[in-house]
Amino acid sequence: MQEKRSYSRYTLWFPVTIDSLTSQVWAVCNDVSAAGILIAGSTPLKVGDMVTVAFRVSQDSPERKLSGRIVRVEPRDEDPRAVWAHRMAIEFVEPDATLQSAFSPASSPPPPR
Repeated sequence: MQEKRSYSRYTLWFPVTIDSLTSQVWAVCNDVSAAGILIAGSTPLKVGDMVTVAFRVSQDSPERKLSGRIVRVEPRDEDPRAVWAHRMAIEFVEPDATLQSAFSPASSPPPPR
Protein backbone atom coordinates (compact mmCIF):
# COMPACT_ATOMS: atom_id res chain seq x y z
CA MET A 1 0.00 0.00 0.00
CA GLN A 2 1.40 3.36 -1.01
CA GLU A 3 1.43 6.17 1.56
CA LYS A 4 -0.67 9.12 0.36
CA ARG A 5 0.04 11.58 3.16
CA SER A 6 1.96 14.74 2.34
CA TYR A 7 3.38 15.14 5.86
CA SER A 8 5.04 12.70 8.23
CA ARG A 9 2.93 11.59 11.17
CA TYR A 10 4.38 11.35 14.69
CA THR A 11 3.35 9.51 17.84
CA LEU A 12 3.40 12.22 20.45
CA TRP A 13 1.42 12.69 23.68
CA PHE A 14 0.49 16.18 24.86
CA PRO A 15 -2.66 17.91 26.18
CA VAL A 16 -4.99 19.48 23.64
CA THR A 17 -8.01 21.77 24.03
CA ILE A 18 -10.67 21.67 21.33
CA ASP A 19 -13.10 24.59 21.07
CA SER A 20 -16.25 24.17 18.98
CA LEU A 21 -19.26 26.44 18.65
CA THR A 22 -21.07 24.51 21.38
CA SER A 23 -18.43 23.14 23.74
CA GLN A 24 -14.85 22.86 24.89
CA VAL A 25 -13.26 19.41 24.94
CA TRP A 26 -10.15 18.39 26.83
CA ALA A 27 -8.10 15.82 24.99
CA VAL A 28 -4.77 14.08 24.59
CA CYS A 29 -2.90 13.86 21.30
CA ASN A 30 -2.34 10.29 20.02
CA ASP A 31 -0.55 11.17 16.82
CA VAL A 32 -0.09 14.32 14.78
CA SER A 33 1.24 15.81 11.56
CA ALA A 34 1.39 19.26 10.01
CA ALA A 35 -2.00 18.54 8.40
CA GLY A 36 -4.00 16.99 11.24
CA ILE A 37 -4.22 15.37 14.64
CA LEU A 38 -5.74 12.24 16.16
CA ILE A 39 -6.97 12.88 19.69
CA ALA A 40 -8.63 11.00 22.51
CA GLY A 41 -11.13 13.37 24.10
CA SER A 42 -13.37 13.64 27.12
CA THR A 43 -16.49 14.39 25.05
CA PRO A 44 -17.41 13.45 21.47
CA LEU A 45 -17.87 15.98 18.69
CA LYS A 46 -19.57 15.39 15.34
CA VAL A 47 -18.00 14.73 11.95
CA GLY A 48 -18.02 18.02 10.07
CA ASP A 49 -17.78 20.23 13.19
CA MET A 50 -15.39 23.15 12.75
CA VAL A 51 -13.07 23.52 15.74
CA THR A 52 -10.05 25.38 17.06
CA VAL A 53 -7.25 23.12 18.28
CA ALA A 54 -4.91 24.59 20.93
CA PHE A 55 -1.79 22.81 22.19
CA ARG A 56 1.85 23.01 23.21
CA VAL A 57 4.21 20.27 22.06
CA SER A 58 6.26 20.75 25.24
CA GLN A 59 6.25 23.00 28.28
CA ASP A 60 8.83 25.29 26.66
CA SER A 61 7.20 25.52 23.23
CA PRO A 62 4.78 28.27 22.20
CA GLU A 63 1.05 27.55 22.20
CA ARG A 64 -0.28 26.70 18.75
CA LYS A 65 -3.87 27.38 17.67
CA LEU A 66 -5.12 25.90 14.42
CA SER A 67 -8.56 25.73 12.82
CA GLY A 68 -9.74 22.32 11.78
CA ARG A 69 -12.65 20.06 10.93
CA ILE A 70 -13.63 16.77 12.57
CA VAL A 71 -13.23 14.14 9.82
CA ARG A 72 -13.64 10.92 11.81
CA VAL A 73 -15.10 9.84 15.15
CA GLU A 74 -14.31 6.32 16.31
CA PRO A 75 -16.64 4.25 18.50
CA ARG A 76 -16.41 4.96 22.23
CA ASP A 77 -13.96 2.90 24.24
CA GLU A 78 -16.14 0.56 26.30
CA ASP A 79 -13.74 0.50 29.26
CA PRO A 80 -15.72 2.25 32.04
CA ARG A 81 -12.47 3.64 33.47
CA ALA A 82 -11.43 5.26 30.18
CA VAL A 83 -11.20 9.02 30.74
CA TRP A 84 -10.27 9.80 27.13
CA ALA A 85 -12.80 7.45 25.53
CA HIS A 86 -13.68 9.41 22.37
CA ARG A 87 -11.13 9.19 19.54
CA MET A 88 -11.47 11.85 16.85
CA ALA A 89 -9.43 12.79 13.78
CA ILE A 90 -9.14 16.47 12.96
CA GLU A 91 -7.89 17.82 9.63
CA PHE A 92 -6.35 21.28 9.87
CA VAL A 93 -7.87 23.86 7.51
CA GLU A 94 -4.38 25.06 6.61
CA PRO A 95 -1.51 22.58 7.11
CA ASP A 96 1.42 24.17 8.95
CA ALA A 97 4.70 22.72 7.67
CA THR A 98 6.61 24.52 10.44
CA LEU A 99 5.08 22.06 12.92
CA GLN A 100 7.25 19.26 11.49
CA SER A 101 10.32 20.80 13.11
CA ALA A 102 8.53 20.87 16.49
CA PHE A 103 7.26 17.28 16.26
CA SER A 104 10.33 15.60 14.82
CA PRO A 105 12.74 15.95 17.77
CA ALA A 106 10.06 15.02 20.30
CA SER A 107 8.78 11.85 18.65
CA SER A 108 9.18 9.05 16.17
CA PRO A 109 6.90 7.99 13.35
CA PRO A 110 3.97 5.88 14.58
CA PRO A 111 4.04 2.13 14.02
CA PRO A 112 2.24 0.84 10.92
CA ARG A 113 -1.44 0.06 11.38
